[in-house]
Amino acid sequence: MSAAGTSAQGAGAQRSIPQGSSAQGTVRRLIVFILLFALVVIAAIGVAGLLGRLVDSGAALAGGSDDLALLLAYTLIGGPLAALLWWFTWRRLDEDAERASIAWGLYLTAMLTLALIVTTVVLAGVLAALVDGRWEPADLANAVVWALVWVWHAWMLRHPSKAPRRMAAVPVVLGAAYGLVVGAIGAIGAAGGILDTAIDVAGGRSTVGTGWWVAPLQSLAWALVGAAAWWIHWVLGGASRTRTAFAGVALVLVGVLAAAAAALGGLGTALFVGLRLAFDPGDLFAAVVQPLGTAVAAALIGAAVWRVHAGIAATRSPAVRRAATLA
Repeated sequence: MSAAGTSAQGAGAQRSIPQGSSAQGTVRRLIVFILLFALVVIAAIGVAGLLGRLVDSGAALAGGSDDLALLLAYTLIGGPLAALLWWFTWRRLDEDAERASIAWGLYLTAMLTLALIVTTVVLAGVLAALVDGRWEPADLANAVVWALVWVWHAWMLRHPSKAPRRMAAVPVVLGAAYGLVVGAIGAIGAAGGILDTAIDVAGGRSTVGTGWWVAPLQSLAWALVGAAAWWIHWVLGGASRTRTAFAGVALVLVGVLAAAAAALGGLGTALFVGLRLAFDPGDLFAAVVQPLGTAVAAALIGAAVWRVHAGIAATRSPAVRRAATLA
């Protein structure tokens, strides 16, 4: 074998070493962050459950010793393991290769999204229960724990020297889109409930003593929670200033396309109800106009959301402007 051939083989072997090392590093990071995700979730469930039993005597009495043992195991085993693995991972994030890993960005995206969803759903449920005259301290404790998980991971996302280099804007964009959807649906429910009551009164149906205001106020609670989530991500988190391709897709799909679909769907339903009242008066008035309040609310709120986000899309890249126009 010639010296040139031997040299070429040696160079090929040297080139293959970094590739294998990079692949091993990618697999290692994926495994580590999957384990960290699972351990943080387990620890949060345990802490939330224990705190809920502490602040709610009813939950403490209703839960048996098996539930308490499970929560203690989640907290006392999952918590230290999560802290240890996080400390090990956090130290390695000083390296550029670790910060540039897709696994780091995926972990923060998944954890922030999960914590946001749990916090908003549980908190809105607590507020809705208050409207109905019920106090749920255990659920509030659950919301507080997951809110702290969200704050912790939001701090890591914004860390000056250890924040991810890839997918850093994805959690913020997802949070803004999620908050917008929840807030819009809640606003439609609140406005639709009020309009339904007004339609019932116009049709001669009494609403005295029916507690008609409960459902609209509960929907308003969802609208407020969703609006808060949207504001935190859109204004404070900087989603409004993000110009990535993913941000453009989310803007078009949620802010323009979904809002336009809601507006058109509500308008179509309202027209259908009007035509039935005009040309098919034989049916009961209450049955015909039942979907009218929600339809009108969806048309108005959907149109407002569409108008705002269509204006925002007009200031973005040509591709986003074209997509918004087609939508």
